Amino acid sequence: MFPSRLHPLVASVRLTALALAFLVQLPVAHGQAPVNRLPQLAMLIRDPSPKVRLEALRALARIPSVESATLALTVLDLPMDSTLDYGLWLTINDLAEPWLAAFESGSWKPDGRENQLEFALKAVKPAQASRVLGKVLRDRPLDRNGSGPWIELIGQAGGGPELARLFQQTLSGGFGESAAVRALKSLTEASRLRKAMPDGDRSDIGRFIGDDRLPATIRAEALRLGAQWKTEGNWTQPAFSLAGNATTPPGLRETAFNSLRAVGGKPVVDGLAELMTSATPAIQSSASVALAGLDLGKAVPGLITAIQGATDEPAAVEFWRAVLPVKGAGKAIATALPATGIPPAAARAGMRVAREGGRNEMELVIALAKSGGLAADAQAFTGQLIQEIASKAALHGNPARGQLVFRRADLACITCHAIGGAGGKVGPDMTSIGASAPMDYLVESVLLPNVKIKEGFNGIAVSTRDGQEYNGVLVRESPTELVLRDAANHEVSIAKNSIESRQQSAVSLMPAGLLDNLPEADQLDLYAFMSQLGKPGDYDASRGGAARKWWLANVMHTDMQDGQGDWIWKKPLEDKRWTGIHTFVNGSLPREQMNEASKAQVWISRIALCAATEVTVVAAGPIQFELTANPSAELWVDGKKIGNEGTSRTELTAGTHRVIVRLDPKAMPPTLSLRSSASLSLN
Repeated sequence: MFPSRLHPLVASVRLTALALAFLVQLPVAHGQAPVNRLPQLAMLIRDPSPKVRLEALRALARIPSVESATLALTVLDLPMDSTLDYGLWLTINDLAEPWLAAFESGSWKPDGRENQLEFALKAVKPAQASRVLGKVLRDRPLDRNGSGPWIELIGQAGGGPELARLFQQTLSGGFGESAAVRALKSLTEASRLRKAMPDGDRSDIGRFIGDDRLPATIRAEALRLGAQWKTEGNWTQPAFSLAGNATTPPGLRETAFNSLRAVGGKPVVDGLAELMTSATPAIQSSASVALAGLDLGKAVPGLITAIQGATDEPAAVEFWRAVLPVKGAGKAIATALPATGIPPAAARAGMRVAREGGRNEMELVIALAKSGGLAADAQAFTGQLIQEIASKAALHGNPARGQLVFRRADLACITCHAIGGAGGKVGPDMTSIGASAPMDYLVESVLLPNVKIKEGFNGIAVSTRDGQEYNGVLVRESPTELVLRDAANHEVSIAKNSIESRQQSAVSLMPAGLLDNLPEADQLDLYAFMSQLGKPGDYDASRGGAARKWWLANVMHTDMQDGQGDWIWKKPLEDKRWTGIHTFVNGSLPREQMNEASKAQVWISRIALCAATEVTVVAAGPIQFELTANPSAELWVDGKKIGNEGTSRTELTAGTHRVIVRLDPKAMPPTLSLRSSASLSLN
């Protein structure tokens, strides 16, 4: 049932047989495939062991034929993982030419192989994919609901005619909302990454942005597309209308400001300067941030006004994260800050952002500390002081309280670090850090994050030609795109053709002074918690099979009317109806945490609280669940109730399945946890 747990001898025999099959195919005369070896590889490509399937894929890559490509693509019929996915990507790249020739001649037909076609077209180079994409789409209408991979494939590889078809169908209302958003996004990516644009007239993008009958999601993507095309169409006027209207939804308004900033030019600078001085505080703040990217000198007075009015610390953090990437912004603001009078929340937020993501603008930190009435942390932490803190943490720190400190949103520890695979990927995984590092090392790592940076977590500093500066760890890189993960755990995509400079940073993405405003007792508790991670007990996350993140949603009486409760199974877990929350290290989620995460959704009487996660099954068969909750809790999988608290078993097919625990809000369990013989969701 579990291929990855094959007896070592069986796995060894399979791999040995594969090695022999691989060796005999090496002497290939005149590029002809040794057809007599393909039947063995056809058997191995469907082997239950993922390792064997991976080696079979790479063996097929050495036989340049359409038969090899056809066999390789059948690996998609079995469960995939990231390693197999990459192996197939490499193999199809190696076999691209014979596969494309077979497609063009009609000997390889896509009917019934849509998933194989999608993978292959995404794997080969855009220039190769464009050779066949027009033929694929010639007799294939684009559904109104955007089914299939065609919208994204047009963006990745389509030429002018295919992009024009996509643009015109979007403009004419030929897509539903979700598909229209995808179409506009694909057009944006085609222009951003490939400099590819639709044939014909593109000026109607302005009319599309100004149509207030359209959903905000569509108008937002149209704004991004207009910014990418820059001078195509008179779209800046409707964009200013959206930006300067207090009734515009905040997300759409910010997109309008960002798009205006992207296009630039004197009319945009003048318009932003006017909004900065004559609009509501929220609009004034956004206008000053947008203007800073175009004319920092004109923007500084508005930025100072925005800082003086910032009393909400999370909102202030977002403000600072938006403005400090502008070259020279930190120094300009530090020079212009008044001696006193900055709200402490704005000062704390600015001090934090000025030192995160590899940034270290001490001039701004000191100016904010003085103006906000806070103490700047200019003193260096000596070895003696670190030892004193470590000793106090060992004696007086409480790891249970420290776990609550670690989960605090304002510290963003979970945003950057994972425990047991659950959490952020900006910094090192902390699953076993307590078992492998002494207390003084942990204290030094937090207080002086730049002293010892773990290999692989050095930041990359990127400057772009439009005056932006980005800092983050490398996620992936292609010939056209650089993707970084920033200090907020967000992936940032940067088109390589926009990069002015790129260099590895010598400082950590973790901000120095992160604990400056934390009481000493909380700091000691946090260190005590970190020191226990990986040690036997409640802080050992090494045992697998546990749900480490839940998505919570309240079910109301109205959800049960007319079958509306189906959203529980159909809406993606990223939908706004769900609230994500990580479990404690031992896999449990206490009642207090569930109530806190779900209370914001309670606006009418609720009849249940649903906690959702996902289980990934490698091979079809029986799966066992262990639910800890209370007797009234119900365990459901894919819309079918399979049990209550305790042990439940069910048969599941290979793939990903939604698991929901239905809880009675009037009888909440003291704690919730779920373990499974299959892999449960971590993030």
